[in-house]
Amino acid sequence: MKDPRLDDPISTIYRLYNGRHRRGPDALVRHPEWTGHLLDELGRPDDACPAVMITGSKGKGSTAFYLASILEAHGLSVGFFSSPHLVDNLERIRVNRRAIGVDAFLEAYRAVKPALDRVTARIPPDQYLGPVGAFAALAAWHFRAVGVDVAVYETGRGALFDDVAEVHHTGSVITRILLEHRHELGPTLGDIAWHKAGVVRPETAWVVAPRDPRLVPWLAAAAAAWVPDDTVLGRVSPGAAGGIHFTLAMHRGTAPHAVYLPAWPRFAVANARQALRAAEHWLGPRFSMPTAIAALAHARFPGRGDLLPTTPPMLLDGAVRRESARAVVAAVQAGRPGQRLASIVAVPADKDWTGVAQALAPLGPLVFVNAQNPRLTFPSAPQRRFAGSRWAPDFATAWRWASASHPDLVLALGTQSFVADVLWFFGWEDSLLDLTQDPDRPPSATRC
Repeated sequence: MKDPRLDDPISTIYRLYNGRHRRGPDALVRHPEWTGHLLDELGRPDDACPAVMITGSKGKGSTAFYLASILEAHGLSVGFFSSPHLVDNLERIRVNRRAIGVDAFLEAYRAVKPALDRVTARIPPDQYLGPVGAFAALAAWHFRAVGVDVAVYETGRGALFDDVAEVHHTGSVITRILLEHRHELGPTLGDIAWHKAGVVRPETAWVVAPRDPRLVPWLAAAAAAWVPDDTVLGRVSPGAAGGIHFTLAMHRGTAPHAVYLPAWPRFAVANARQALRAAEHWLGPRFSMPTAIAALAHARFPGRGDLLPTTPPMLLDGAVRRESARAVVAAVQAGRPGQRLASIVAVPADKDWTGVAQALAPLGPLVFVNAQNPRLTFPSAPQRRFAGSRWAPDFATAWRWASASHPDLVLALGTQSFVADVLWFFGWEDSLLDLTQDPDRPPSATRC
């Protein structure tokens, strides 16, 4: 149960955004410099320890979590900032995978609030300080207070006009570039790459990024060193009980290592490769591949290719694009061939809901449902577009209908708010605050 002492601080942070937000391209309506001003007012707590900033179109959260887990396994105290949260805002700020406690959050808020008031008093009526920027500043203050050795931050949808990227960072990672948020970032992959390349700031010394031709013009001109990914990927195969096994040589000509990830979609391998490369670059001679492998084997990030031990089992993923849905399907068909499947889809109307549904419709029963987040708009009567599909009024009904065909596995794909609904329904919300816990334990409760 959430602590009522958090109600006023959390409401105050979100009021910075509510009522001021204007729709339009990020380049015109977002003003992340106010987060920079807030950090300046606080005496730049982000300069107390080195930081790595992760951005990209897909996989940035998992990549950031993998990197933080690897660095922690090497004996470092690691701050980790992620966004959005699934169930509780405390999930955004972690040290060694454990979310900040209520008392520690309130201490950070009391320390940050005077500076926040001074900055917000200067903001023009047509601008705003994004709530994620306020949370990032709270995280930086907390990380300095507890004395972490390194911090890993995940940006929001962009980087160039992203509040979180205002946190000073010596290194950065850019994951894959896909067509996303076209209204806010631009209609082409080149536009989106321009936004993502903005993660390289004057203080950024290095960047790990794919050799995407769309990134080359922007990163080639940056002062940061482009760290080459010369890892060599070998055989990739799904585990019998879930997860992915693959072999990887960190450099050409070196011996390959066997690696296991507790995640299903194949793109998790690409995320792990970038995390390994960033960790090796940051740690230098301290980097140990066996230590990194052991860390990855237990790096379960809830809701990202996550196999839940429900009855029947459920594969939960925040897929909102056809490419992501197809990757999930391919992983399942390779790892569990011939199994009976059912699917639940909760993709907003402004995302690729038809593409996700098309990937899942041939597999078995298909149920549409809306997430509980009132800010999201979902397609009207989506079942009319897919013969034999159904629309459920809530997740409890969707789960009952999907389970009625006695499938061997249920695929549950949708927006992050939907992922939160699923985890809450099965009683997993408390476990989200401590990601060091056993990922295979059964859910504690089911809400009906």
